[in-house]
Amino acid sequence: MEMQLLPWIEDDIVIEIIGKMISFQMRALHHITDAYRNAGLGENSQEVQANTDYKYHCQRISELQAEIQRIYNGENRSAVIEKAYNEYAPYVKGKYQAMRDERESL
Repeated sequence: MEMQLLPWIEDDIVIEIIGKMISFQMRALHHITDAYRNAGLGENSQEVQANTDYKYHCQRISELQAEIQRIYNGENRSAVIEKAYNEYAPYVKGKYQAMRDERESL
């Protein structure tokens, strides 16, 4: 017997998965800004703002936040859910497995 999730529970799960993706992007963004900060440059400096990796992570965070907003608004819900389950969840699982493997190797 296949178990069906209530729509709001499924939405919460998808939002949690997307939130994990945002946290990975934020971590990468902080590594970039920390490196510049160590060189004496703030996040608002031209060098940081022009950095392609910085721009990519900022854009990606905005895209992920927009997907969460689409869930709240009920817009294109099935496409966002499918993307979360088929792309984001395996990525999150892989990242956590890599972290666990790294921790166990220490």
